Amino acid sequence: MSSAPPKHRRDCGFTLIELLVVVGIIALLISILLPSVRNAREQARMAACGVNLRSIGQAVTTCGIENRGYGPTWDDGEGPQGHTPFALTWVDVLFEEGFVDDWHVQICPTDQRPDDPMWAIGKEWVFYFVEEMGRGQEPKPGMRTSYALSLVMHCNNRMDKFEDATRQVYAIDGWWSWFGGLNAQWLATGGIHDVVYWKSWENNHVGWRHGSDYSANAIFVDGHVERISPNLRGYVESPTPTNPDRTVDTMKYFTWLPGERSDRFSTDPYRGQVREYRGRIPAWVRENVSYPEGSFPHDFPRQDLCASTKTHEKLWKKLPWKWRKRR
Repeated sequence: MSSAPPKHRRDCGFTLIELLVVVGIIALLISILLPSVRNAREQARMAACGVNLRSIGQAVTTCGIENRGYGPTWDDGEGPQGHTPFALTWVDVLFEEGFVDDWHVQICPTDQRPDDPMWAIGKEWVFYFVEEMGRGQEPKPGMRTSYALSLVMHCNNRMDKFEDATRQVYAIDGWWSWFGGLNAQWLATGGIHDVVYWKSWENNHVGWRHGSDYSANAIFVDGHVERISPNLRGYVESPTPTNPDRTVDTMKYFTWLPGERSDRFSTDPYRGQVREYRGRIPAWVRENVSYPEGSFPHDFPRQDLCASTKTHEKLWKKLPWKWRKRR
């Protein structure tokens, strides 16, 4: 009796065509899912940034309660021997005075440490930072904070606080430790201009870094945090005071007065959209001669809240007052 011929079993491996199909499907899934994953990560970073600013806003409120309504100054900028390349910031003042527990709260998770505009400004103005002080790390151009304090709030004149605190910005995502106006002109033109001086050296310090719409998180004077998205498509450059640049609606969000031109210097009189404000001078300019270190009110607690005074008078305790130890 003859035995049946053996059956040939098919090899269990993939054929080349099957392997290519699987690779193609995987590549397609990655191309579909990757943008969603990136967007989810950025949303998480943006939320963490908002939490940071909310904590800072609460610290500023507490600081004001304990200091006659006054808040910190932007940074120490000039040290005892003149220019210091490793500056301490307004959030460092809050940390030094015990209003925030961790100085890292001033770092936005989306900040590239530094963003390109911060790098350019730091190189031009010769300021640097390190990730952790006292470890001899390689310095990077820029400031160690991701958040910019309004020039108006830095000067701490109560008369410059607008009656509607829900619209006046106190601090915001920044490409420096301070900002002069809510301006996205440089970004709207694709960054073809000099970010340091176009159109003014106070002009391009808001850090438009979040998401595909280049938004920024901001603390308002009333303490709430809100996301501001610039209108990059609606950008219109115009010299007329009734039509300021349209990258940000300054009737809705502003640093000093509603409808202000966002390319103004902080010392300029008002020339914006609201006629009744035309020609008004900021109170800190009107009542003081020097700028900016002599611009504070007479009862401002400089030793407690002024970063520059802390460095000049060697008052830093938690952080080093000598800039050489800040590296």
